[in-house]
Amino acid sequence: MTAEGSLDIDTLTPVWTAGWQWPWAVVLALVLGGNFLLAADRPLLGTAVLVGGPLLAGAGVRAVSAESATLRRAGTEQIRAAAVEILGDEARGAALFTLSGGTGSVVGLDAAKRYETTVLAVGSESISLHDGEVNLLGTSWRLDETTASVSCDRLDAVAYTDGAVEFALTDGTSLTYASDDRPTAALTALAATCPDTTVE
Repeated sequence: MTAEGSLDIDTLTPVWTAGWQWPWAVVLALVLGGNFLLAADRPLLGTAVLVGGPLLAGAGVRAVSAESATLRRAGTEQIRAAAVEILGDEARGAALFTLSGGTGSVVGLDAAKRYETTVLAVGSESISLHDGEVNLLGTSWRLDETTASVSCDRLDAVAYTDGAVEFALTDGTSLTYASDDRPTAALTALAATCPDTTVE
């Protein structure tokens, strides 16, 4: 099962979508506008499409640039709140951290279309992880309600490399979660909670 919800934006959906798909919006405007202008002998419609397409894309890019960071924070907060609800009493004694890695970058935009977002709860003798995603393109968030729990005695090593945190287990398997930035505070908490675990 998953917990999920929507994210509110102050921009019309077509404008928001055009911002994320701006290269395609511009190309489509050139193709359609050129067709109306040159092949279909509809100069007014062709000119309107040629001008309107790039204007719509530009408005969308401005909206995405202005709102994406706020929308990402809102989605992350919703995911974190949902994880606390799933954890219940366990959340009270745990330190909560968020791992987040973007996928689906677009030329000219600093934000990604989606962010794999994992809530890491560091307890007194174990950790738990909840997978989720903030979807900026689709203005939604979701969190998998399944908990991956690992006790300290099963955790061999934790390392941050190549944009991901890898949890190596004593049975030879590993769990990997995307993170654009090194989660220094989370790694420090892990080292303190699981002193026999190698943390890099």
